[in-house]
Amino acid sequence: MVASSATHHLPARFEPMTGRRDETSLVRRLLQGSTRLVTVTGAPGVGKSTVAVAAAASMERSVAGLWYVDLRDRSGEVATAIAHELKADPGADPVGSLIAAIGDDDLLLVLDNADATVAETSALVESLLRSCPALRVIVSSREPLSTRGQALVTIGPFPWERLAASSDAVRLFTECAMREDALFSVDDGTLPFVLRICEATRGVPLAIELAAAQLQFMDVRTLADRMDDQLETLEPADPAARSLRAAVVDSWDRCLPEEQRVWADLSVLAPGWDLDLGEAMAALSAGAGRATRVVKQLLRRSVIHRRRNDDGVRYELLPAIQEFGRAHCTDVQAAQVQFVACMIERLQDAEDHWFSDRQGEILRRLRGDVPNIRQAVATAAALGRTDDAIRAAGTAWRQAWLIHGSVDELGTWLGVALASGVPSAYWGSLGHSLRSWVFAMTEKPGLARAELEEARSGYETVAASGQPADARECRIALLNAAEPAEPDDSEAVRLLEEAMQEQGEAAYRLGRYNTPQRLAARLLVQGRWEEGRRLGDELLERGAAVGDRFERSFVLTTRATAASAAGDYAMSETDAREALQLKRGLGNGLGVAQALELLADVAREKADPVRGATLLGCAAARWREAGAVRANYGPYFYDRATTERALRLRLGDPAFERAFAYGMELSEDESVDFGLRNVVEARLRTSTPQAAAGAPGLTPREAQVASLVAEGDTNKTIARKLFVSIRTVESHVQNALVKLGLRSRTELAVWYSDHAEYRRAG
Repeated sequence: MVASSATHHLPARFEPMTGRRDETSLVRRLLQGSTRLVTVTGAPGVGKSTVAVAAAASMERSVAGLWYVDLRDRSGEVATAIAHELKADPGADPVGSLIAAIGDDDLLLVLDNADATVAETSALVESLLRSCPALRVIVSSREPLSTRGQALVTIGPFPWERLAASSDAVRLFTECAMREDALFSVDDGTLPFVLRICEATRGVPLAIELAAAQLQFMDVRTLADRMDDQLETLEPADPAARSLRAAVVDSWDRCLPEEQRVWADLSVLAPGWDLDLGEAMAALSAGAGRATRVVKQLLRRSVIHRRRNDDGVRYELLPAIQEFGRAHCTDVQAAQVQFVACMIERLQDAEDHWFSDRQGEILRRLRGDVPNIRQAVATAAALGRTDDAIRAAGTAWRQAWLIHGSVDELGTWLGVALASGVPSAYWGSLGHSLRSWVFAMTEKPGLARAELEEARSGYETVAASGQPADARECRIALLNAAEPAEPDDSEAVRLLEEAMQEQGEAAYRLGRYNTPQRLAARLLVQGRWEEGRRLGDELLERGAAVGDRFERSFVLTTRATAASAAGDYAMSETDAREALQLKRGLGNGLGVAQALELLADVAREKADPVRGATLLGCAAARWREAGAVRANYGPYFYDRATTERALRLRLGDPAFERAFAYGMELSEDESVDFGLRNVVEARLRTSTPQAAAGAPGLTPREAQVASLVAEGDTNKTIARKLFVSIRTVESHVQNALVKLGLRSRTELAVWYSDHAEYRRAG
C-alpha cells in the first residue's frame, strides 16, 4: 500500500493564487460526488496546472493519500513515473505494480502536463480506475483523455473586458510586477497602461505574468505600447524560464499539416466568431468536406478557445496563438479574401432573410459578428478592394448597425471604405448615399449634403450605363438619403412614395430599407391618420404572416409616437406595450428603450411620476448598453427632456433620481416586465414612506445588515464588521428580502434608504 499523504506530495507555491476559485471549487465538487476522473483542459498558459493543484490541495484532508506527478517529457514511461512517485517498484509490469500499490486505498492522483502522453495516460488511467475502486484522478492537458467517465473542466482566460483595479487579471499583473520591481504600484498614473496590457493579453495568465516580468527591463508605458507583438515582447531573458512562444510552438508541432494550415487561416479573424464562420474559413485549406472535422480537432487541442456569452458560444484564437498562426500563414491574402467573402455572404443572408421568423437568430448572430464586420471592412480596404469594403459596411446596415445603436460607427467605417480607393459608380453611389443618411441622422447637415452630391454623381453614371436594375437601386438609396434631410414632411412623403413606386413588392422585404414603415410614420405625423394606419395595418398583417417580430414592433412604436404627439395616450400606451412585448428577447435594446420612453410619457400624463421616472431609468440603461448616439430621427420623434422636466417637478429631484437609478439597475428583461406588468413597480411602491407602517418588521440585526447593504458593503465586509459568519449575513439578507417581498440586494438598499424608522434602528 501507498504511504499516507503529506503536503510535500504537491508542488509548493511561493505566492497566493489569484482568482480561479470557481474552477477550483467545480473540480472539487465533481470529485466529491460520483466523478472519479476530472480532466482540466485549456489553451497554453491559462492556468490548468494551477487549478489542478489547487483543487487537489483543497481535498487534502478528505483523502487518505494525495500524490502529484509531472508527466512532462515522460512519453513511454507514464506508469513508471507514477510508480516511482508513489514509492512503488515498477518492476517488469509497472501497471500491475501500480494497481497492487494503490489497491483499495482512497487516493487522489494529480497527473500534470499530460499533453504529450494523452493516449498512454488515457489507457493507464482507465486501467487504474477499473481496478482501484477508491482512486480519484485529476489530469491537466491541452487535450481531453479518451477515457470513459471523465468530466471535462475547461479553463479559460481571466475576464479581460471592462477591467478595473480589482479585476483578477489586473491583480495578477500587480502581484507579479511587485515581485519584479518592489517599488511598482498601480495608481492613477500606471493603471491605464496596466489595463491596456491586461486587455492585450486577453486575460491569459502566463502572458500576464511574462508581461509583468518585463518591468525589469522597461517601464509600464513602453510595455503597453509593445503588446501588439507578444511573442517577441514577452520572451523571457532567462532561457530556462517558461516561454509563451515555446508553449505555442509545442501546440503547433502537435498539429497535423492540415490543422496547421487551418490554424493559420483562422488567424485573420477577429475574436468572437461562430462555428459557421470558422468552418467557412477552414474550408479554404481543408475543403468543405473536412472543415468541420479539422475545426473540432483544433478545439480538442485547445488551439481554438471556446467561450460562452449571453448569446451562446463564440470562438477565438488567443493572442499569442493568433500571432503565431498569422506569422505562419503561407498565403495571407488568400485567407483575407476568403474572410471578406464569407462576411459579405453572411451579411447578405441577414438582409435576404430578415423579414421572417429568423430575426432573433439574425440579430444575435450579427451582434456577435460586429468585430468581424469591422475587420472585414478594414481588411478589404487594406487590400484595395473598395467595392468589397463598401459592401461589407453597407450590407444589412439596419440589422448590424442601426438596430444596435451604432449609427456613428457605420459612418466611420463607410468613410474607411470609400477612402480606400476608387469605387465603381454603383457601389460609390450606394456608399455615399448611406453615409449621407448617417450624417443626416446624427445632425451633421453640411456633411450630409456633400455626401448626397457624391451619391448623385455616381447615380447619374450608373443611370447612363444602361443597367436599369443597378440604377433603380441607386435611386432608391438616394431617396432614402434625401428623406431625413427634408424638414418638410410633405416633401419626405413624396420621396418615400417615389421609393415605394420604384421598389414595388420588393419594398416589403424590408431588408435594406424600411420604406413602407417610414412612409406610414410620416403620414401619421402629417395627420393623415387613415392612410398611415391603413399602411401600418398592412405591414402588421404581412409581418404576422411570415413570423416577423421586429418590423411589427417598429410599426407599433412609430404609431405610438404619433399618437402621443397627438395627445391620444390610450392608443399610445396600447401600441407601445404591444411593441415592447414583441421586442422581448430580440436583443434590440434601442427599440426597447423607445417603447419604454413612450410608456414614461404615458405615466407622466396619468400623473404616475414614480413609474415614469423609473421607466426613463430603464430606457437610459438600454440606450447605454446599445452604445447609441441619441437623436430624434424620423419616424421616432420623442421629446425626452420635456417628459423628464415634468416628472422632476412632480417628484422633486431626490425622489426622481432614486426612481431613475432604480430603473437603471434593471436588466432588459426586468425592464420589459416593468413596462408590461408593473412587477418591479409594485416592489418600488412598497418602499415609499406611506407604506412603511404596513411593511413586515425587520429584527434589529436584519435592519443593521440592511443598512450596510445600502452602504454598498459585500456580505464578506458585513460579516467582518459585525463579527459574524458570511453564512449568517446571507441568512439575514434573505430573511429581509422575504419579509419585504423584494428579490435583490439593490431593491433592499432602495427600500432601506426610504425608511427613516429603520435608518434610526440601524
